[in-house]
Amino acid sequence: MQLVDYGVMTRFLIALLAAAVALAGSQSPAGRPTPGPLLRIDAVALDSRGNPVTDLTKDELEVRIANYRVPIESLTASDASAEGNGRVIVLLMDDAVVPLALTPRVREIARRFVDRMSPGDRMAIVALNGGTMELTADRNRLLKGINDYTVRAVGFTRLDLAGEHVLNTVTTLSRQLAEESPGRKTVVGIGAAWLFDTPIPPPTVGRDLRPEWTAAMRAAGFANVNVYAIEPGGVETSRFGGSDGFASETGGRTFVNTNDFNQAVDQVMREAANYYVIEVADPPIQRKSDLRELDVRALRRGVTIRARRQFPGTEVPAK
Repeated sequence: MQLVDYGVMTRFLIALLAAAVALAGSQSPAGRPTPGPLLRIDAVALDSRGNPVTDLTKDELEVRIANYRVPIESLTASDASAEGNGRVIVLLMDDAVVPLALTPRVREIARRFVDRMSPGDRMAIVALNGGTMELTADRNRLLKGINDYTVRAVGFTRLDLAGEHVLNTVTTLSRQLAEESPGRKTVVGIGAAWLFDTPIPPPTVGRDLRPEWTAAMRAAGFANVNVYAIEPGGVETSRFGGSDGFASETGGRTFVNTNDFNQAVDQVMREAANYYVIEVADPPIQRKSDLRELDVRALRRGVTIRARRQFPGTEVPAK
């Protein structure tokens, strides 16, 4: 008769139970897929005066993706100017739609960005109508690019063609910027606000530009690119259609109906330097959607968060 070694049996059962617990923990309840890799979201926190708030904690923020609240794994406050890593800023200068008389003002706004550069910053001057991006810290090269800027006579004869060109340009720039550091990148459109901020015309005007919009939003999201627009026309100018558009959807904003361009430039430069990097687990919801709704909000009273409003799905099937 063979005797049973109860000590061995006990150790075997304990090991078997541990393996079962580990297997159960690797799956979500009801057989749902487990959360994916961490997602990086950049966000700016502002007080009531528009100044950066730099002391938020994880418990003072809430992140929802597709209306699903996700736990914040880490929160890092970044100060690019203090850390010496520098800001990455692309000035996208409207040379197609802006009136010729506003050319000097477009140049002046661009020069103010160069004047406010800090050590480590890199900037590029890109013409909307066929420009190329070359990031540099050389102020003389940047100023030369600004001086060479001029409004071309071609322009766009159709609203949908203008919107398509802007969206494709943002997509191209975002994909190039994705090769840079994983921090926040800023694209500033200097020119007609309706062109940079609301590039999708009404369906009655031309063809549907949703595919181009989606491609630009996905590229900007993956590269952490935020789009801003500055209208050089000054007071009594407004957005086409009168509502927020592409800039606010990417976490930026539009400066319109103002002659205080120093304030606009200062605000963009501050937000390019002072922001939070929020890491959250990729929730198992709408991963195969082109874009998912993103909502980042502060739980501290008096603090406003500016972040992109849509985030790319991470498992978009091939089309």
